[in-house]
Amino acid sequence: MRIDDAPRDPGLRQRLLEGWLPLAQESSLRYGWGLDAPALEALILTAAPALAAARSTLDAAAILWATHARSLPDGSAP
Repeated sequence: MRIDDAPRDPGLRQRLLEGWLPLAQESSLRYGWGLDAPALEALILTAAPALAAARSTLDAAAILWATHARSLPDGSAP
Protein backbone atom coordinates (compact mmCIF):
# COMPACT_ATOMS: atom_id res chain seq x y z
CA MET A 1 0.00 0.00 0.00
CA ARG A 2 1.19 3.46 -0.85
CA ILE A 3 -0.10 6.92 -0.11
CA ASP A 4 -0.51 7.32 -3.89
CA ASP A 5 -3.29 4.70 -3.80
CA ALA A 6 -5.55 7.03 -1.78
CA PRO A 7 -8.40 8.88 -3.50
CA ARG A 8 -7.34 11.87 -5.55
CA ASP A 9 -10.70 13.65 -5.35
CA PRO A 10 -10.33 16.28 -2.59
CA GLY A 11 -13.83 15.67 -1.23
CA LEU A 12 -13.40 11.91 -1.01
CA ARG A 13 -9.96 12.35 0.49
CA GLN A 14 -11.34 14.71 3.15
CA ARG A 15 -14.18 12.32 4.05
CA LEU A 16 -11.70 9.45 4.24
CA LEU A 17 -9.49 11.39 6.63
CA GLU A 18 -12.39 12.59 8.77
CA GLY A 19 -13.87 9.11 8.97
CA TRP A 20 -10.71 7.32 10.08
CA LEU A 21 -9.03 10.07 12.12
CA PRO A 22 -10.66 9.18 15.46
CA LEU A 23 -9.52 5.55 15.22
CA ALA A 24 -6.04 6.55 14.04
CA GLN A 25 -5.70 9.03 16.93
CA GLU A 26 -6.92 6.44 19.42
CA SER A 27 -4.45 3.87 18.07
CA SER A 28 -1.59 6.36 18.22
CA LEU A 29 -2.37 7.10 21.87
CA ARG A 30 -3.01 3.47 22.83
CA TYR A 31 0.18 2.13 21.26
CA GLY A 32 2.40 5.11 22.07
CA TRP A 33 3.16 6.07 18.48
CA GLY A 34 2.98 9.79 19.25
CA LEU A 35 1.88 10.70 15.74
CA ASP A 36 1.16 14.34 14.92
CA ALA A 37 -1.55 15.47 12.49
CA PRO A 38 0.54 15.12 9.28
CA ALA A 39 1.72 11.65 10.35
CA LEU A 40 -1.83 10.55 11.14
CA GLU A 41 -2.96 11.80 7.74
CA ALA A 42 -0.16 9.90 6.01
CA LEU A 43 -1.01 6.75 7.98
CA ILE A 44 -4.68 6.92 6.98
CA LEU A 45 -3.94 7.65 3.33
CA THR A 46 -1.40 4.83 3.15
CA ALA A 47 -3.84 2.40 4.77
CA ALA A 48 -6.86 3.62 2.77
CA PRO A 49 -7.09 0.75 0.24
CA ALA A 50 -7.04 -1.86 3.01
CA LEU A 51 -9.33 0.19 5.28
CA ALA A 52 -11.96 0.11 2.53
CA ALA A 53 -12.17 -3.66 3.03
CA ALA A 54 -12.26 -3.58 6.85
CA ARG A 55 -15.29 -5.41 8.19
CA SER A 56 -15.06 -4.16 11.76
CA THR A 57 -13.36 -1.60 13.94
CA LEU A 58 -10.98 -4.32 15.09
CA ASP A 59 -10.06 -5.06 11.44
CA ALA A 60 -9.45 -1.36 10.83
CA ALA A 61 -7.32 -1.00 13.97
CA ALA A 62 -5.22 -3.99 12.90
CA ILE A 63 -4.78 -2.46 9.45
CA LEU A 64 -3.61 0.82 10.96
CA TRP A 65 -1.24 -1.03 13.30
CA ALA A 66 0.26 -3.08 10.46
CA THR A 67 0.57 -0.02 8.22
CA HIS A 68 2.35 1.86 10.98
CA ALA A 69 4.65 -1.09 11.67
CA ARG A 70 5.65 -1.24 7.99
CA SER A 71 6.49 2.47 8.09
CA LEU A 72 9.11 2.05 10.81
CA PRO A 73 12.74 2.26 9.65
CA ASP A 74 13.58 -1.32 10.62
CA GLY A 75 10.11 -2.69 9.72
CA SER A 76 9.64 -4.03 13.24
CA ALA A 77 6.43 -3.92 15.19
CA PRO A 78 5.85 -0.83 17.32
